[in-house]
Amino acid sequence: MVHIHHILCPVDFSDFSRHAFDCAVGIARNYGADVTVLHVLPVPSLVPAVPYGPEGPGPFGFGTVDRESALAELKRFLPLESAGVPVQFHVIESRSVHGEIQVQTSKLRTDLVVMGTHGRSGFDRLLLGSAAEKTLRTSRVPVLVVPPRVPETPAFSRDPFGHVLCAVDFSQDSARALGYGVSLARRAGGHLTLVHVVEPMPLGYDPMVGVTFDIVAYQEAVAESARRQLRQFVPEDLAQTSGVDTVVTQGKAYREILRLAAERDVDLIVLGVHGRNAMDRLVFGSTTEHVVRRGMCPVLTIPASAQP
Repeated sequence: MVHIHHILCPVDFSDFSRHAFDCAVGIARNYGADVTVLHVLPVPSLVPAVPYGPEGPGPFGFGTVDRESALAELKRFLPLESAGVPVQFHVIESRSVHGEIQVQTSKLRTDLVVMGTHGRSGFDRLLLGSAAEKTLRTSRVPVLVVPPRVPETPAFSRDPFGHVLCAVDFSQDSARALGYGVSLARRAGGHLTLVHVVEPMPLGYDPMVGVTFDIVAYQEAVAESARRQLRQFVPEDLAQTSGVDTVVTQGKAYREILRLAAERDVDLIVLGVHGRNAMDRLVFGSTTEHVVRRGMCPVLTIPASAQP
């Protein structure tokens, strides 16, 4: 069973982070969770003396940052109509936004990180290079990212995810993702679509086999086997309802996931992320990365270390 007691929502005064806050509050209402809004200020750097006033140059020293002013601005930036959801505001100085998100995730025992990202600097480029991207690569808890292409929704919607699409490859990682997809859809009283993508088998000429191999029949057999597995993958109590459907399609995994999400007007895509070794942190995983980059709706990634 999925439990979400505390949500961390990093913000940077962009519209993207405001939309992420709306999503965080909507989820918190459904789960009875708390929300902590985090804004990270850069650590003041040493500045050289500069002339000021009639007495000449001022001293060397650190610049001052008014954390109280930043906190007041943060509360003005985010509307406070989040009745029924406990919201705390943290303004913290740090050399690394991503590093501070990790620290606060552990310190606050966060169950979910919800954050926006910027179209102008990262997710539309070859390398993501943002705090959101670094958090996605290294987080040990689920991360929900809200891309800039997400249309603005009514603030603090109680059911922000009326239609959830969960990609399944029958691995333990996708089983964890399914748990979150089922929970979010049920809490919102919404619909769940499970999709499994059969990728085309590369075929070259083999003189030992010749041309007798029927690739079309083979792919149809694989797809039918996947349909049976996918039906078995659905929890028995959920299979008896009309709130879930299963889709097996063929093609490149990320393209098919994005196509179905667009065609079915999906509100959320849920993906399991394989492993967290050194290579995973560098490569991240092609399907997940492509879906996050190109998605028109929020994407929830479930790391292997996530505990429902």
